[in-house]
Amino acid sequence: MLDIFSMNHLLFISGLPVIIAFLYFAFRNKSEKFRYYFLFSLTLLAWVIHFSRYWLEPDLKYYNLFFTDLCGFSTMMYPFFFLSKNKIFKDYMYYLGAVFAFLSLAYPNNIQGNPMFEYNTIRFFFAHTILVAVPLLLIFWKMHRPNIKHLGWMFLFLMVCGIYNMALSAFFVEVGLTTSLANYMGIWGNGNDAFNYFELAAPWLTYQKTIGSLVVEVPIPFFYIIPGAFIVYMPTWIVMSLPFIRNKKRRIQ
Repeated sequence: MLDIFSMNHLLFISGLPVIIAFLYFAFRNKSEKFRYYFLFSLTLLAWVIHFSRYWLEPDLKYYNLFFTDLCGFSTMMYPFFFLSKNKIFKDYMYYLGAVFAFLSLAYPNNIQGNPMFEYNTIRFFFAHTILVAVPLLLIFWKMHRPNIKHLGWMFLFLMVCGIYNMALSAFFVEVGLTTSLANYMGIWGNGNDAFNYFELAAPWLTYQKTIGSLVVEVPIPFFYIIPGAFIVYMPTWIVMSLPFIRNKKRRIQ
């Protein structure tokens, strides 16, 4: 069984660097054109893995075939972002796509308790591994250089993904695909996930709500995550940018 932080989980996540290292060394001497189309094919493979759920996942909830949550959004957009000449889109793949996919592998609460070799566990691993591997290999093979000047755009992308998840969840309820709001990214607040800590960063972004006979303070959906997201992700992205900041003095010499 895949229990979070168990030995099985450690074995599960250890496959990520092994696969990335294998791909790096296996194809590093290939032409840039070959590597470009190889990485693009991986973004298409992510689509294949995603839609294979229709045939191979016995307990599939059909609304999951939509590209739900941020990793789903990344899976949907990676082929288009990869083909784009806009470097901001490729920075998205590094700063958001790879980071959130890695966090999903490090804390796979969606598949906790699943058998290790069940289809959905394997699908989850390879789908998220692709989201991490593609931008890292782009960088390792010197096909893209992240730009710290784009971090403002990354935060805006994060907010757009939050709204996307919120709208998609509400849509599922509205059309009757489900009866409850999915708390993707902890967007609705009061969930049983790590995003609860974001409430600590915005104790003033609350409103009163009557639950049963009690009046309680609950976080304002979406808005409450903004301060915590800035505090957590902006420093993370700055650290991720450090290896790619050019030293002007060195260039002059």
